[in-house]
Amino acid sequence: MAERIRIERVMNGNFFPRYQGDDPAEYWKKTDALAEEMHRAGFTHVLVNDAPVSMLQVMDPENSYLRFTTYGHSADKFVASSLNEGIFHPSMLELNRAHLLWQARLAKKYGCRCWVRCTEMTLMPESFFLRHPQLRGPRVDNPACSTSPRYALCPMMPEVQRHYRELVTKLLQLCPEIDEMHIFTCDSGGGFCYAEHLYSGANGAWDCRKIPAGKQAQVFCKTLIDAGRKVNPAFRVVMTSGLNPHERIDLLEGAPEGLAASIFGAFAWGGGLEDHWGNMAVGPEIHKPKVRAAARKWAEDDMRTRAETVTSRGGILYASYNPDYYGGPSDAPRPYETHEAMMKYLKWGVRNIIGGAPGGKMHANGAIFVQAVEDGPMETHKAVRKLAAGWVGEKLADRLCEAWKLSDHADREWPMPAYGGHAFYVQPLLMQGPLLPDESRLGPDGLSYFLTSVVKDETKMRTLHGGAWRFMHYRDEVKRYVVDQLEKVVFPADDKALAIVESMLAGKGLNAKQRECLQIQRREIGIHRCFMQRVSNWFRASFHVLEGSTPYAGLAPMGAIVQDEIDASQKWHEYEGGKGKLEAPRQKLMIAHRDDPPRKLDLREHAYHEYLGLDFWPGAHKAARK
Repeated sequence: MAERIRIERVMNGNFFPRYQGDDPAEYWKKTDALAEEMHRAGFTHVLVNDAPVSMLQVMDPENSYLRFTTYGHSADKFVASSLNEGIFHPSMLELNRAHLLWQARLAKKYGCRCWVRCTEMTLMPESFFLRHPQLRGPRVDNPACSTSPRYALCPMMPEVQRHYRELVTKLLQLCPEIDEMHIFTCDSGGGFCYAEHLYSGANGAWDCRKIPAGKQAQVFCKTLIDAGRKVNPAFRVVMTSGLNPHERIDLLEGAPEGLAASIFGAFAWGGGLEDHWGNMAVGPEIHKPKVRAAARKWAEDDMRTRAETVTSRGGILYASYNPDYYGGPSDAPRPYETHEAMMKYLKWGVRNIIGGAPGGKMHANGAIFVQAVEDGPMETHKAVRKLAAGWVGEKLADRLCEAWKLSDHADREWPMPAYGGHAFYVQPLLMQGPLLPDESRLGPDGLSYFLTSVVKDETKMRTLHGGAWRFMHYRDEVKRYVVDQLEKVVFPADDKALAIVESMLAGKGLNAKQRECLQIQRREIGIHRCFMQRVSNWFRASFHVLEGSTPYAGLAPMGAIVQDEIDASQKWHEYEGGKGKLEAPRQKLMIAHRDDPPRKLDLREHAYHEYLGLDFWPGAHKAARK
């Protein structure tokens, strides 16, 4: 009998809820709900290095770039070595340690092991380099949104290696249940000397200039492994994102036991095979069948090569699988696309998953992910129908599959704009901030709500001129493409899917499980529809606000677009189970300022956001051919 193909570890990317003095019963209710969701999604490991105190941000609160230090808290934010003793206040370290131990206790309570995700080489405060000027390594901040240079340590210096051995030893002595440390690099304030993807360009300590960045990373990872395995013999280090294809090969050649690597898409560090990443890379041409086929082949060839880079060297292979990577507000049911991706990962030797599909009761993508883990290789249409039949029965299964195909199509075809991931999923003003004709008309309280510290920095940095509207800086023909694709393709597909689910809910004889399933599908497809409407609202509004942009025939007035945003937010609220009128600050600001005249903003001194095409991306398959 052939050996069964199995996924061995699934790493949950969420922390347990923090207890912040709320009602204990409510806290445990939230915690139990998350644990139930994790078990349903098949997670084996729980992330534990959430830190209540972002040390660097506390030390320099006016530097908005340091908000990135809230991602991937490194070991020095919990314990100290002899090298950095006193740099971070002991009380802050103790608070972070207490929370890490609480997370670890919850992991044990719910039957999971622990892992940490760290940004390395991590940026250090200047007070450290005043003490140890000889240890300064690469500049790792992003000059486009940082108001002062920030530097990391050089990994090749013996003192730095001793520093990290102490940190990892103390961290694992504190929490021996930590099985894995994942390294995220060349972003969010981290990187290795002379790495190609450093925001400031290849730079670093003079002595490192001839040592490949991948070899530096290997030495660093070996330092962590050697220290960690003395406490936990099963300890692994997993290199995730940030090294280019050549640097990853250098990392893996002669890699020590215990070093693993993840694969990810060239278009998105957390996803890769999903169609919307190709949309973001290519633009309008992607919707032509030949171009779509070429982009899919490009993504698949690239991901397969990344996998072979690891497996051909005897390495442990992970997939960073977060199809909703940017933390978007909706993850439309698209079990077909999810299952297709899982089958490819299994075929290429992936046995560990970072992230996994989102959980939630009867969430189609999470459920098909778990089903793929349990069943192994299977034809996608059979797998999806099996899932549908298990939820609504044989008679209704085909109808539910029809709705899922439409929802799947809507998300595959949504015209994610160039630079769209960060603009629409991460940038808080676009999806959480109010859509307004003129934010300068807000009073002090409203303006305080509208502006983040990042936007306030535009007074210091020209690159942020324009605030929220900076993300809408596209040529008119691109904006028309986005609006037309949404109105002609995405909206109709979502609306048809919703109509099918509504008709099924109106049918007679549904049992409780069938009704609950259909209500969940309606909510998730409906939220996706609202999100897409809000993308359209911002693009249409930009024709009224941005200087040099010409409103097109049939474009709704600005006030009507703001009303569409108000209505979409209200509908979203209802899909999420909210009752009555939405009374959020965002809603109130939009209602109060809906009919203000638009204030024109001129961004033409800046280059437009452009689709880059496939050849721009650092393809591993191209590197392998060379």
